[in-house]
Amino acid sequence: MSRNILMLCYYFPPLTDVGAKRSVSFSKYFKKFDWNPWVLSVKNPDRAYCSIGDDIPPPGIPTEYSYSVINLFRLMGRLNGVLLKALGLIRIDLKRNYFYQFLCIPDHFWGWIPLTVIKGLGLVRRNKIDLIYVSCTPISSAIAAVLLKWLTGKPLIIDYRDPFAVEIVFQYLDVPGFRRKIDRRVQKWILKHTDVFIVNNEETKTIYLREYPEAANKTFAVHNGFESEYLIQKKPEKYRKFTVVYHGEFYFYAIKSKIFFEALSLLKQREKITADTFQFLFYGDGKGEIEGIAANYKIDDLVQASSRIPYKAVLEVISKSHLQLLRIVWPMISTKLFEGIPMNIPFLATIPHGEVEEIIREYSPSSYVVSEESSEKVAEAILDAMRKYQGNEIHDNRVQEFIKRFSRENLTLKLMEIIERRLTDKGSKIEDR
Repeated sequence: MSRNILMLCYYFPPLTDVGAKRSVSFSKYFKKFDWNPWVLSVKNPDRAYCSIGDDIPPPGIPTEYSYSVINLFRLMGRLNGVLLKALGLIRIDLKRNYFYQFLCIPDHFWGWIPLTVIKGLGLVRRNKIDLIYVSCTPISSAIAAVLLKWLTGKPLIIDYRDPFAVEIVFQYLDVPGFRRKIDRRVQKWILKHTDVFIVNNEETKTIYLREYPEAANKTFAVHNGFESEYLIQKKPEKYRKFTVVYHGEFYFYAIKSKIFFEALSLLKQREKITADTFQFLFYGDGKGEIEGIAANYKIDDLVQASSRIPYKAVLEVISKSHLQLLRIVWPMISTKLFEGIPMNIPFLATIPHGEVEEIIREYSPSSYVVSEESSEKVAEAILDAMRKYQGNEIHDNRVQEFIKRFSRENLTLKLMEIIERRLTDKGSKIEDR
């Protein structure tokens, strides 16, 4: 059955943030499987927060843009800075940015809501839209989508790339009590008006079923997956030095553990690795923090930290490396998991037990999972990997099995089936085009 679907995606080309990848793939495969997507994204993204490149939307995907009437991220930081200086004169130290807590509800993207609703309403009417889909974060996009549903009566699919208003997120971000209550009210309001609620892994789904049981019959999991077109067909030669690679966000705000760097320090002290035989390559935000940690542990000769580089370049670096370091902010699943297994690179995963560990053990037999807070265990894993590479004992990942389950093309089909089944169960009346 063909559907016309309006996709509200703040993160979409030319934005290059990782949040754009999921929406780009869904739009492309909706089109391939006979749905007709129209994308509405932001014309003037918050440059203080977002990464803007020269990417373009997928061919054949109509994409329009609406303006945000205000971008708040930098402004909230400046106002907080002025307040901190003033309070510092009387020796008062604030631990939170209360401008953000009071003025950015549900987040600092709410300036995108008004003109997006107006433009979205026009797109729904002109293109005979059947369904409204929204990718979150930002949660402000979900509010715009709910308002569009009110105005048009069209079924609403909300897709959370990241969890919002659940206890684990409140703990990670140290959210004050009054904001927790507000965010939970916003979440309940959004879920009340949602027809299909998508999260991106099974553990997050379990959390929502526990904390928002009223939405149980509309909550489903669709993983992030991997875009098969980025597979490197020819197996490249590995770096001369044994190389561990990491790219993207290092999650300093949520993961305090430094056992990986402690392990490198131990190996260097024991003369098991040197700058001639080993390197850790980092590409992403937080370059300065990584360099500072390396200097503190006296392993700066082993660590090369760089800013972000283009996605295809990252994949090439990964393919030439020996291990990919994996850290996750539970219950989220890093896109690095879905990139690394098809690239046939073993992981060094310092992660808690759970869904990610199960996926790694099923599809990547030569990976290492360290769930203890033990730098000794990490050091042992690195030495074992070095030995196995030298002895040609590294086993290939089960790439084809993984792609069959987690390719974005197949996951888009899964999403479409969930939507059709849910709307049929609800008895929704949408004309077959």
